[in-house]
This record gives sequence, C-alpha cells and structure tokens, in this order.
Amino acid sequence: MYTFKKNERLGNFRLRSLLFRKGRHFFQHPFRVVYLCLPREDIPMIFQHRKVFPKNGLFPYPAKCLIGVSGRRIKKAVGRNRVKRLVKEAYRKNKSPFYSFLEQKEARCLFALIYAADKEMGFDDIESSLQKSLHRLQEEIESGGLDGLHALT
Repeated sequence: MYTFKKNERLGNFRLRSLLFRKGRHFFQHPFRVVYLCLPREDIPMIFQHRKVFPKNGLFPYPAKCLIGVSGRRIKKAVGRNRVKRLVKEAYRKNKSPFYSFLEQKEARCLFALIYAADKEMGFDDIESSLQKSLHRLQEEIESGGLDGLHALT
C-alpha cells in the first residue's frame, strides 16, 4: 500500500480534462486541490463508446492523483522537480486513510494537488500540509456528497 504506481497517477488526457472542466476546488496552503468524485457505478460512463478491459482497468485504485508545480512560482526546473518528488513521497506515505475512506464510500476520485507556494518548503512542512489537504478533501466529499452522472455530461 505504500507505493505510488503508474495506475494511481492521473495521466489520461480525457480524465484530466474532465477533472479541470467539471471538478470542484479549494485551497489549503500551499496546495490548490481540484477534485471530482464519482460513485463506482458511474465510472463506465466516462468512456461510453469504448470498451475498457479489464472491467476495473480504468480505476484499479480508488483515486488517481495529479501533482503539479507552477513554473511561475518556482522558476528553476530543479526546484520544481524537487518539490514534486517531496509531494509524491508525502502522498505515498499518507494515502492509506484516504483510500480506505473512498472504499467505504464506494467512490472513485480524480484529484490534482497543485503546489502554489512561492518558495520551496521542507518535507515535514509539505507532509503536514498534505495531511491537512487530504483530511479536508475527505470532509468536502463527506459534506458535498458524490458527483453523479450530471458531472459527466
């Protein structure tokens, strides 16, 4: 469970565009979190005219995560890559409670963690901020409910 595999990353263009078109967002310093949560039974509606093999091939894990760092905020690529590495590591270590929450809700979630601070932070600060962001994301899903079929159209 303490891995961050390719299937857990949000790389599909259609899923990314759906996330940024239909998703909700909030800001929890230093992250802007954009998310879209759907009930498990609505997932096949994303690709209506295509067959996805195996049946759970699109979402083998409860969440797909995208991590981004703006070039406007952190100018050098070395700094952006370092921040992305730290965020990925913090997510890898702290995703288990979020996954169990989504499994309990029988939901699937697409979300993006966009680093919005002007300076690089240390790992401990990033990890604590990420924990707060994931906790707030759980609260948002709990209070706002899951997006239904209307999010896909």
